[in-house]
Amino acid sequence: MHVYRKKGFTLMELLLVVVILGILAAVAIPRMAQSGSDAKKNACKANVALINSQIELYATNNSGTYPTDQADFTTKIVNSTSLFPDGAPTCPYGTAYTFDTATKRVTAHTH
Repeated sequence: MHVYRKKGFTLMELLLVVVILGILAAVAIPRMAQSGSDAKKNACKANVALINSQIELYATNNSGTYPTDQADFTTKIVNSTSLFPDGAPTCPYGTAYTFDTATKRVTAHTH
């Protein structure tokens, strides 16, 4: 006597799979969204460090002279093709980098 068995999944098995996938998505999606924000913050910090190192390089090449104000910083550092041949780095959030004349550095952003 042959026993015939249907191939396929029952409704309960399919519902269980859907519930498990829903739980995994509920855990994974917020973490992925947070990692994107963290990446932008880290990119901004790296840009600030790069610009500050280029300010030091500029001062070294110009007898210790630093830019005098924001306009001078923009002209001599940001728009310099020798310091930034591919263009100056920009903040991923669209905020402009501000030159602090007291410290001779670009101030870090708080995002």
